[in-house]
Amino acid sequence: MQDQGKRLLLAVALALGVMLLWNVIFPSKKPDSTPPPQTTSQGSAAVLAPATTKVGVSTLPSPAAPVAAPAAEAPRGPEQKIELSFKNVSATFSSYGGVLSSWHLADKRFDKDQTKGELLPSTVDTGAFGVNFSKSTFVLPAKTEWKGTRVSDTEVVYTLSTDTVDLEKKYTILPDVYLVKLVVTARVKVPAGQMAEQQLAVTSYAFQDPNKIQKGSGQGAEARAWHSSTLRGGTIYHTPIKKLIKAPRLEQGIKWTGFEHPYLLAAYAPRFEGQSTVDKFSSAEASGLMRTDLLFEKTVVKPGDAPITKEIVAYLGPKNYTSLDAADSAAGFSTSFTSTIDLGWFAFIGKPLLWLLQKFYAAFGNWGIAIILLTFLVKAATLYWTTKSMRSMKAMAALAPQMKALQEKYKDDRQRLQSETMALYKTHNVNPIAGCLPILLQMPIWLALYRMLSSAGELYQQPFIPGWIGDLTSTDPFYILPIVLVVTMFMQARLTPQTGDSRQQKFLQYGMPLMFGVMSFFFPSGLTLYIFTNTVLSALHSIYMNKFDKKSLELAAKMKAANEAATAKDKDAGKGGGKAAAAKPVIDTTATEAGEAGEEDDESEAAPASSGPARPRPNQGKKKKRRR
Repeated sequence: MQDQGKRLLLAVALALGVMLLWNVIFPSKKPDSTPPPQTTSQGSAAVLAPATTKVGVSTLPSPAAPVAAPAAEAPRGPEQKIELSFKNVSATFSSYGGVLSSWHLADKRFDKDQTKGELLPSTVDTGAFGVNFSKSTFVLPAKTEWKGTRVSDTEVVYTLSTDTVDLEKKYTILPDVYLVKLVVTARVKVPAGQMAEQQLAVTSYAFQDPNKIQKGSGQGAEARAWHSSTLRGGTIYHTPIKKLIKAPRLEQGIKWTGFEHPYLLAAYAPRFEGQSTVDKFSSAEASGLMRTDLLFEKTVVKPGDAPITKEIVAYLGPKNYTSLDAADSAAGFSTSFTSTIDLGWFAFIGKPLLWLLQKFYAAFGNWGIAIILLTFLVKAATLYWTTKSMRSMKAMAALAPQMKALQEKYKDDRQRLQSETMALYKTHNVNPIAGCLPILLQMPIWLALYRMLSSAGELYQQPFIPGWIGDLTSTDPFYILPIVLVVTMFMQARLTPQTGDSRQQKFLQYGMPLMFGVMSFFFPSGLTLYIFTNTVLSALHSIYMNKFDKKSLELAAKMKAANEAATAKDKDAGKGGGKAAAAKPVIDTTATEAGEAGEEDDESEAAPASSGPARPRPNQGKKKKRRR
């Protein structure tokens, strides 16, 4: 039973190490929709979605398909801008295309990111929410000039009128949750007796230099770069910039599309009406300019028909879970933006931990301190079971001499050894599996923290100690914390009660600290800080248990007395066996001599053996002979 407990503890420790290492080397990656490379023309939205050729689950434009030619480029005057400023973000709109041309995050921590806090490219005629028609009867000129009006502190309206269509864009900014709402209204001017086919396309851009892609926070972690992302069929498909340059993508029946960074998001979700579906087409230039088009269903328009109205909601900000979660309420429909935060198997633990971190940060203003306080709280929550585990391990350590004696005694009878071991544990009320509890309790917490620190925008570029750890989602740049963690884990392992000298015990004492120490060189520094704090608290707990815990001291004394009693019993049994062996020949010799003389007394046969001195029996003198 002892071996089983050690094997279980070893298996749990190894499983934890393997799972953490697997997450570091092979982080969860969203599958990539990769059809065969083909080329297509790139330009205005009017030529981006011609007739398609299906390839598996995705489709690509057919280069030979006919497309509607865009109208002649319209002359335009100087660019007119409308700027809106808020506490956490500033937005700029342009008359060139009536687009959102700039979206800048005000938090200074984003200045350390490659984007410098700007989520939209600065190239003219890019931005977000460009509107045109794809493969339609009427299309807009390649470059248009819209008329903008600032309606309120959070609303802007742009209008455009041509010979064939009247367009209105109504923007609403919800800065607290990094949300932008757009309602597009298009009234097509169809001549009497005719009809038109119109497919609305909404275009947005992002930028990622393919030659400047930062590595992730650890080995195998997701690179800190923007890539094209799409939620389709409950799965997020993402395409890195280099693959997107080689092969554009067309995906059908999407939930949202846009551009994703490990800790930032620029996603666009259409509002669906009835059974309508929306497709998306993405492409990229060699310079790193990425483009995605939301392609709504084609509509047949007749004279006098109601205008075409579509609504799109965009999230442009850090992947803060609370903000993403609030986006649905603010949008008025399910956007599924929260799917970009993947907390893995232990999301039910990761979400409460993130909530607690936010509360601690709100109180103390430092995410590193928040992680330390979270460790204290988790340690306190698991203290009861950890204490029971420590007492059980101390009891097992005290029983080690008796266990060794049993192993020696029944070394050739494994079944008997197991039954005697179980009886020994039952006698002393010891549970050998209880020693696994600390690792069993901490394993899901560590995994949940790792996944949370790998995707939570709240901790991105957040410092612990400026000049040392400037980003808790990245590794320690000087490797100070991992080295200190290794030393602390070795010290803590020495304080743990030793239940034997087996190889498993030596691995837990030396192998585990070394394994976690090496892995901590690749962990986010926030996770290493948590493990270090937990190790220090465990060491202090071990010292308390060894020196001051009354139950542990009483248990140790009781076990010591039990060991001494067992040892004394064995010695007495050995001595008693020697006396019996020495007395037996004397008795046998006497009986033999009496038999040879032919003398045997009836009463002496019935009399019980006595260890006292012999007493004379009445009338004991001459013995009568009995004839046989």
